[in-house]
Amino acid sequence: AGTIYYVLANDQNEEWAFEAEADAFYLFHTLVSEMRDVFVPHLDQADTGIQGRISNMTALLSLHDPEVRCHLVDIGIDPSFFAIRWLTTLLSREFALPDTIRLWDSMFASTHKDNFLRYVCVTMVMMIRDDLLKGDFGRCLRLLQSYPPTDMDRLLEASRALWIYESQVTLACHKGGISLHQALCTITPPPSVLMAYGLPGGVARSANLAAEEAPQQEG
Repeated sequence: AGTIYYVLANDQNEEWAFEAEADAFYLFHTLVSEMRDVFVPHLDQADTGIQGRISNMTALLSLHDPEVRCHLVDIGIDPSFFAIRWLTTLLSREFALPDTIRLWDSMFASTHKDNFLRYVCVTMVMMIRDDLLKGDFGRCLRLLQSYPPTDMDRLLEASRALWIYESQVTLACHKGGISLHQALCTITPPPSVLMAYGLPGGVARSANLAAEEAPQQEG
């Protein structure tokens, strides 16, 4: 509620700013109502419950960065150790206030907030993948529970790029009737993609080889 109140109280329209407290209460009530299932124990395993959302987030991470996912499993880090806080607070405890405002502005503009948050969370993990892969249980837990400062615009762009690329690949496989490997070799991923389908930048090996061979053939 503090983030919402801060934005409303600093509105340039003084009349609107004067009503910040009442407006913040209304908006926070609306937001919590939308998130209700996260806080209802008997809905934990539903897709909209906390465990269901963590499972969906974990599945997305396993799809796009299985190496990091396996490493976290191997060292004993359960996604709930960090994801419960990430999801129940909408990442407001992970970033400084200006970054939280930037994040929430994009999230509230999204037509599917849950999906938006899931891709952002997975992208957050992939942004620190190098440190995670080198870390033990204690080091990785500190990174995930006290997320390092990051470029919010880069995070949002990488998250959006991952969603776009996955959508393109899925459409090609389902509607175009081609294999996943063919789709990955055919579709050029957006430059902001960090990891996709276990591939750095989402670029398939054959595509990498073709790019490397092209200058040699021209010469």
